[in-house]
Amino acid sequence: MSNTTVNTNEATIVTEEVKSFQNEIAEVRNTASGWYSNEYKTSNERLYSIFSKLYVIYDNLTTTVDDATTQKREWIEAECKAKGVVLAKKPTIIQLLVNYAFYVDDVDCSKRLSSYVRVLKSAVCNDGVKADNIAKWIADKGGIESVRQQTTKSAVTKEQRIEEGNALLNRFETIANVTNEKTTQYASTKTEEVVLLVGVLQADGSVAVKHTIFKEEDDSTIKGTTVINTALCNVYSKHNETVKKNTSKDKAEEEAQSINDIISNAELADEVQLKDVA
Repeated sequence: MSNTTVNTNEATIVTEEVKSFQNEIAEVRNTASGWYSNEYKTSNERLYSIFSKLYVIYDNLTTTVDDATTQKREWIEAECKAKGVVLAKKPTIIQLLVNYAFYVDDVDCSKRLSSYVRVLKSAVCNDGVKADNIAKWIADKGGIESVRQQTTKSAVTKEQRIEEGNALLNRFETIANVTNEKTTQYASTKTEEVVLLVGVLQADGSVAVKHTIFKEEDDSTIKGTTVINTALCNVYSKHNETVKKNTSKDKAEEEAQSINDIISNAELADEVQLKDVA
């Protein structure tokens, strides 16, 4: 058999493999597009299954370094650019897969795509997460946004903001003391509990307190837990905003640093792999 024949056969095999890849990723994109158009707000289960399929493709593209893999990567990058996707100078395989699958024409979806990239990165960097359990992992973590928060610097979960807001209140100086019929009623049973006072600012700068909110009240089914927790989140966020003006580090960055280091190392390994392929 001549060298020409051998080279032709190898080229045919590569072409067929790349074509198979194109069909496979196109099927994932069709699934993703259908989800966006019809079930964006309700079909988390289907969304998570798309991440599972992308994980399989990611594994296939990163476990083999050959001409076919190079052509697959070049093809998907070209497809993303043709659709108008704004990519980094050297996009990672995860960025390419997510942008190809989830990009929607004429829709500003950059924040959503960025979140999905972070989630998939976090998954592939976690030894306990694989294609067959990534959907359950995302669900157990509280969903896409919750995973994104846990893997993004300066972001903390709502539960953490509530806890920190409560702790900050206990350290803050007292601005004013207010007593009314309801606070007196619960003084003996709800001491140290967070209470929300609703008032109206007056022309002289004073506040006319009009309403008092407790998390729970006797003989009432209306609870104030949600609004009080929202207020505690505000306490934390406003305090953190002030702190950030005077320091380059904050509690949220320290809590997220570990997993961000893992992701950074994974990105570096990805870049090294790309250089090896090139």
